[in-house]
Amino acid sequence: MALATWQALSSQHSNGSWVSDPDPRITETALAALALTRAAHPDAPAAAAAALGWLRGAVPQEHHPAALAIETALRSLALGEADRVDLCHPSFDDPALMARARLLEVVALHTGRETTGGDPAGLRQSLSDGWSHTGPLKRWTRVELWSAHALVEAHFGNPERARQAACRIAEEQSPAGDFFANPVSTALAALALQAGDPEGSAARRCTEYLLGSQFPDGTWRFTSSDVWDTTLMIRVFRGEPVFDRHALPRAVDFLVGVQNPDGGWPFRSHVESDNDTTSAALIALRNASAPAGTVFGGLHHLAEQQLADGLWRTWQSAGDPPVEDVVAHVVTALDLHSDTHVISRDEARSWLRERFLRHGRWNAAWYHGLPYATAEVLAALAPDGGDPHAGALALAETQNPDGGWPAEAGEASSPAATGLALAALEAGGVLDKERWLAGLDHLIASQRADGNWTGQPLMYGPRPLLTHYQTHTQAFAAMGLFAGRRYLRAQGGI
Repeated sequence: MALATWQALSSQHSNGSWVSDPDPRITETALAALALTRAAHPDAPAAAAAALGWLRGAVPQEHHPAALAIETALRSLALGEADRVDLCHPSFDDPALMARARLLEVVALHTGRETTGGDPAGLRQSLSDGWSHTGPLKRWTRVELWSAHALVEAHFGNPERARQAACRIAEEQSPAGDFFANPVSTALAALALQAGDPEGSAARRCTEYLLGSQFPDGTWRFTSSDVWDTTLMIRVFRGEPVFDRHALPRAVDFLVGVQNPDGGWPFRSHVESDNDTTSAALIALRNASAPAGTVFGGLHHLAEQQLADGLWRTWQSAGDPPVEDVVAHVVTALDLHSDTHVISRDEARSWLRERFLRHGRWNAAWYHGLPYATAEVLAALAPDGGDPHAGALALAETQNPDGGWPAEAGEASSPAATGLALAALEAGGVLDKERWLAGLDHLIASQRADGNWTGQPLMYGPRPLLTHYQTHTQAFAAMGLFAGRRYLRAQGGI
């Protein structure tokens, strides 16, 4: 634990935050490569060639059938392979994944690739209908929709509509040339700007940003999440004296400084607030000497975001349904600050209990795996002091022979999943000594000399794709060590 804590101290940035670049994956690199192969910039060919070299050896994600279909198709499109793009996969019938099928169809049309199950005329009509959409949408979602509209209009030979879309896209471009530091949005915008206004400054600046943000291995990475990562690190390590002295004050100052005017917090600096990160920030700031106005602003934001049924969405978007991990985080945050608000959590707790009764488990929307969902929901449910919770008992049974836990039964153990599983066992009242000691042994044995652990992709973004952030692995694995210390103390030191 001391080694993990010192690693946390050494990885804190000068502004008080924690942030790490995610591991590379096909999606961002394929889209950026496509944009650069069409860019009129002298450095673009070499950058695209480096990306394509990496893509030739890259393996698509396989944890979800739609993830496999998306990355297989994007890799093929970038490499110019002859495969047809299959849009008939049953997973794309899921409303949450329809946008991914639209992305593939748009890029296939733009690159002249044939599709199976595509409907270009229907796609054009739906994007035209969405052109004037005025409801709440994430800003990067709007840019992606406008980009798709521009590319499809250019495909159908309507340069004026493509130009109009390009002008609207350019209004959202940052001074650095990117779009919300999101490489997916930025690469799509680059393609659209090339199609709609190829001589414009927006297209040039977008290309320059892509060139400047390419990693030495030829890849681009999904967006970082400095605010979310900082809330995780505070949540896990607060209470350790050396952390509280040297890291916590600067981390609190960082969170106070990045709060949005609406009172909420974004998952990364300078984007819209979301209810998940707002709750995480309030959890992190409990008893952390944050200004009262900061906490009040966050609580007011959650009160404003509560739906008529007593639940919360992740984003401020009517098309975004409540999910279990986000609702659980809101409940936990409101419980921790219950002396300063009157926001009801009864309906949310009942909904979380009902979800378990209906499905026999909890499912998280933003992280892959049973340990995360179980740990986060059990933390939100008021303990009844009775028998161990059935959800924690079911999770305990998925422990692997090596003492660790997998994200899902049948997968290999991972330090992050093991740490989360031990936190869930603690919250759910499972006190089986053999399981606890085996899990702790797994965490200790897998800890590296630098105090961290080797990780695997666990966070969804954009769904159903997974991303690995080293800060998340560090936090979740250490969470298990601290839970184990509390367990050992409660059991008299075993």
